Amino acid sequence: MGRFARPARVACVLTAALTIIGITAAPASADPGPNLKVTATVQQGRWLPGDDIPVDFTVTNIGDATANHVSGAAETVSGPYFYVPEKEWGDLRANGGTSFAPGESRTYHLHGSVNSLTEGGPLVEFTAYGELDVDGTDNSARVTVPLVPAGTTDRMGGHLYGDRDRDGKPSPGEDLAGAEVHTIGIGMSHEVVTTTDAAGRFMFEGLPVSRDFTLYFSKVPDGWVPPSSLAPLRLDGSGANTALEVKAVRPLTDVLTETITLDKTSYAVGQTGTATVTLTNTGTEPLTGLYAGCDPAGSGLELQVPDDQWGDFSPLRQTGALAAGARVVLKVSGKVPEASAFVGRTGLGCYLDGKAYVSGPYTSAQAKVPGKKADAKGQVWTDKNGNGRPDAGEGLAKVKVTLSEDGTHVLSLALTDANGFATFPQVGVGEYRIRPVGSWTTIGDSTVYVVAPPYDYGDWSLQVTAR
Repeated sequence: MGRFARPARVACVLTAALTIIGITAAPASADPGPNLKVTATVQQGRWLPGDDIPVDFTVTNIGDATANHVSGAAETVSGPYFYVPEKEWGDLRANGGTSFAPGESRTYHLHGSVNSLTEGGPLVEFTAYGELDVDGTDNSARVTVPLVPAGTTDRMGGHLYGDRDRDGKPSPGEDLAGAEVHTIGIGMSHEVVTTTDAAGRFMFEGLPVSRDFTLYFSKVPDGWVPPSSLAPLRLDGSGANTALEVKAVRPLTDVLTETITLDKTSYAVGQTGTATVTLTNTGTEPLTGLYAGCDPAGSGLELQVPDDQWGDFSPLRQTGALAAGARVVLKVSGKVPEASAFVGRTGLGCYLDGKAYVSGPYTSAQAKVPGKKADAKGQVWTDKNGNGRPDAGEGLAKVKVTLSEDGTHVLSLALTDANGFATFPQVGVGEYRIRPVGSWTTIGDSTVYVVAPPYDYGDWSLQVTAR
């Protein structure tokens, strides 16, 4: 230990001497070599869980040598965890890092997020690491992220109007009263509902803050069509969504009608079916930009009509036009797909829409595709506990049930077993009706679709109650 004391004492004496004669000793940070210095600034705002919160992270090499293998990191000191994805760091990522020449400075525009408000705003330390840094005291900077305080609530409201004059703004007499207004935000267990007043206005009070609220309307009077939904709406306690103007429009079905007929009532797989589609503009103004969308559910059972047969009404062209009072008849043809044989039906179902319209008409026509057969198994049950589903002990034994196409002419008869199950063996695929025989009344729909494997829909279920 003694041999180290003298150099330390000499250094202290030398420093004191230099100070007396007016020469100040250089601090440790002025030692030759790389020297990183950082600053961090978080953008002010009303930040919520899930937000991309901007942070400017500046790294400067104030030393006189190149800083190599420089990387960055963020550590949450207190509060909710502040997550900065690795990709945000760019060339400061830990796998290798980057270099800073003497005097070089770069600002990284980072984004981080939190998943909770309950612990307040996080205190986060941003740090740059580099090799042989001569002064580590200025390599870090701490910032507090300004989150919205826990428990903050907000209001949301606005005005629903029917744009009768189509000027895109509310006018006298356009208020829509009595419509149901629904909203729900991230983290809420159920939606909240209110009703528009006589002036078409609505307001929700005390909603929890969330960056993603959905607003939609139902039971809108007189057939007016509002937007399907307004989302995302941000509620952060600032009251920014208390004056929403929500426009409803008239449906295209007011002035456009559609009918479809088929040239046959029954087809075989691979045959060509022809459909006649008739469109009529019953309104007083021309309709433009119309198109037909067929098999909208993508069932794969309908006639496979090539797109070019629709002409201007093709969904790819969307240039169909109808003058006021005009009618157009389109004849389209397509093959009957193989999948229709497993279900027992084919046909054509199309909706009509347009670039400037909403809620166009939809209609369909169906034909049979006979051939395949399948067993139709199901259960007859009564809801003893009132929970809306069949449970153990609710199947009815020894109940006769009939199968028919029209609900009247019986095609097959079956008897339920001890658990209420019955099977109609090898029934031609298609749509049927099931009826109980005796002192039972059917509850709900008694329609049964008999489908051949591998497309079968599962067992049928028939709820009944005693007369």
